[in-house]
Amino acid sequence: MLNKNQLKKMMQTIKSIDWIGIYRQGLNHYQHTLRQGGLKLKIIGGMVLVIVFAVGLLSHFLSGLLERSLTDKAYEVGQMAVARIADASFNAIVERTYANRVNLLEMLKETKEAQMEGFLDISIYVYERQEKQPVFNYFAGFSEQREALQDVNLVSQVLASQDRQVLRDSVIYNEGERTLQSIRFVRPVVFSVGEQKHVVGVVVLHYDQAAILDTVRQAAQISSFITLGILVLSIVLAWWFSLRLTRPILRVSQAAKHVAEGDLNTKLEIHTNDEIEDLADEFNKMVKGLREHQRMSKFVSGSAMSQIQDDSAQMTLGGRYRTQTLLFSDIRGFTALSEHRAPEEVVTIINHYLDLQTSIIRQHGGDIDKFVGDEIMATFEGDDGLQRALDAGTAIQLAIAQENILREATQQVTVNVGIGINRGEVIVGNMGSHDRMDFTSIGAPVNLAARLCSEAAPGEVLVQQSLFAESDSALTIDNKRSITVKGFSQPLTVVSIKKDRL
Repeated sequence: MLNKNQLKKMMQTIKSIDWIGIYRQGLNHYQHTLRQGGLKLKIIGGMVLVIVFAVGLLSHFLSGLLERSLTDKAYEVGQMAVARIADASFNAIVERTYANRVNLLEMLKETKEAQMEGFLDISIYVYERQEKQPVFNYFAGFSEQREALQDVNLVSQVLASQDRQVLRDSVIYNEGERTLQSIRFVRPVVFSVGEQKHVVGVVVLHYDQAAILDTVRQAAQISSFITLGILVLSIVLAWWFSLRLTRPILRVSQAAKHVAEGDLNTKLEIHTNDEIEDLADEFNKMVKGLREHQRMSKFVSGSAMSQIQDDSAQMTLGGRYRTQTLLFSDIRGFTALSEHRAPEEVVTIINHYLDLQTSIIRQHGGDIDKFVGDEIMATFEGDDGLQRALDAGTAIQLAIAQENILREATQQVTVNVGIGINRGEVIVGNMGSHDRMDFTSIGAPVNLAARLCSEAAPGEVLVQQSLFAESDSALTIDNKRSITVKGFSQPLTVVSIKKDRL
């Protein structure tokens, strides 16, 4: 027995257990198991349920059919046996000759020695009146008993029948210390005189009911063993089949994970000659399309990609008015640079400086509209687009100045750019032909931004003085001058914006 301290300590230990944590851990383990082998378990479980249901249903009907068949056969055998013995008993009971009794006893002996399955006992009783009470005394049978028939109800039924109909009921049969459930067949022995019929005896046969049920139980056991064998075989086959089914599916899942992580070089090689192979082929086509999309996105602007991805957008020629800030950047001395160098070297140099500028423009929320040779056209949306464009322009000039210092130290070719910035209402839309179009911006503000870029000196960022004043920018003006721009009747006052620092 536990004392109070031990019981208290045990209760504290039980209370300290994190039952919720254990439950969650078990639930997570269950979910992990399902994810790792859920399809296998479902296939195996489904096959097991189908087999158990089918075999169970079949066994139920077969067992019932077998039990009814055996019972009917036992009834038929019992009725035939008791009727045959009752006919043989008639002469022995009525005539009471020695020969008839010997013939009856010989028949009983042969029946007993035949050890017919299910036969427990055959008893023949003779009807006699004792003190005006009807009594059926024992006459012959399997046993040596000498007691009269004690079943009062049976005696009444036999005397009331007055014919040779076989009576049948279920009773308890005592065999030594054992009690058995038996089927009792009763056949009166009737003596007819004219139309008068008199019961002179009765034959009682006890048939072991277990003889029927044992056969059914044996059949059920055999069915159970067969079912168990089928289940084991089906589980093995289901596991093998599920592995062949889930392995390629898991490969598709893993490949999809790689694609989600940005690996577009993933390719599935699955040859199963079924729907999974078709799925793998479609997956490879999808990845190929994603690769093409990724490559295509490098050749078009972000706004053009947004237009393509917008399902509601009309892919037709046309545009609408929009206020934008435009930044043009052009490399100075490109012609001289390209005259004395190989094309590959020129392209490498140009791409290096374009990549540097593109990165800064995107950091400031700009979108590369297009590359025109060594020139960049970028757009900035929103109310703060002008400020971001000015910051991007000065950041580009500072970054190029720093990059040129490093390149000069290693005796590499350096270049400079001129930048022009303008803001205004432009037309934005699809320009070109019906089979080849470009999503871009056009209008006077665009042209002015390009003109300012042309006027900008190497390392300079030009913007109209009035526009710079509207921006409330904290950047410093380097110089101010008046320029004449093609397409504008009046000279424009522009300012050059200083780089933050070098």
